[in-house]
Amino acid sequence: MTPYTEFTLWLVPREPLLGLLRSTIHKLAAESGAVEFEPHVTVFCAPSTGDESRAVARRIGRQYAPIELTAERLDHSELYTKTLFVQFRDSAVLRQMFETAAANFSRPSNYLLNPHLSLLYKKQSLATLKRLSETLIIPMGGYPFERIRMIETELPIKDDGPVRRWRVVCDEPLQGLQR
Repeated sequence: MTPYTEFTLWLVPREPLLGLLRSTIHKLAAESGAVEFEPHVTVFCAPSTGDESRAVARRIGRQYAPIELTAERLDHSELYTKTLFVQFRDSAVLRQMFETAAANFSRPSNYLLNPHLSLLYKKQSLATLKRLSETLIIPMGGYPFERIRMIETELPIKDDGPVRRWRVVCDEPLQGLQR
């Protein structure tokens, strides 16, 4: 598949949770020779331009207040970008944020909202993932998010290369009234 560029809207956790998650990602990456990345929950992803994507991020930042998502479990999959992840409950506010983003991008997207926060991007054996899922200590319950970030993303992401080339296009606080 030929690489192509899309713009991805992230929710970024608030400190001190952000630091804890960064540290966990750093540790897991160092232990497995994986790429490091910023902790985030993907809200939406679509083809766009830098200008349009910045306008979408700013609009969402002005419209939505900081939100809290509820972490349900630590899980794993065979997908590179969901090797090991925290799965969140569905959230009405997050769904509204997703719908706002979808309505404000001019080009269609097939992105499906599935709120999770990845901790590792690296193909691992099922036994290793099962062990990590059972032994890694990650907080469950409320995760506060206070910022959104728009990232220029090269797709598909099947290895470290595209992750290393992520480019922040816009970083905005969530400062609106909508909860």
